[in-house]
Amino acid sequence: MPPENRSAPARRSGGILLLAAIPIVALAGGYLGAEIAARPLREAIATRPPVLIVDVAAALDGIAPEDVGEAIADLETTAVRLADGGVLVLDAQAVLAAPEDVYVRPRDVPPRGQP
Repeated sequence: MPPENRSAPARRSGGILLLAAIPIVALAGGYLGAEIAARPLREAIATRPPVLIVDVAAALDGIAPEDVGEAIADLETTAVRLADGGVLVLDAQAVLAAPEDVYVRPRDVPPRGQP
């Protein structure tokens, strides 16, 4: 039996198929790798949420007495929004010690009406 001769179009379509499959396999591999790499981070966040400490007394310092109620309501609204996002929000008066970078100070909060 003579050897089969493949025609040029058959070889070309196989090459095109291979070239189309390579990016798909690379994309799937990248996605799988990212999922595997992110899994420990997701587990850590689920068991240990990020923490912010709000110094309520300092935030109210210098506010007129008639505006204190509104300022506290704003702080509570912000704390609830952060908690909905997975952040644990603590009052600084309830914390004995913590790293400085987890504190939210009044200088970190923009004045009302500014982004």
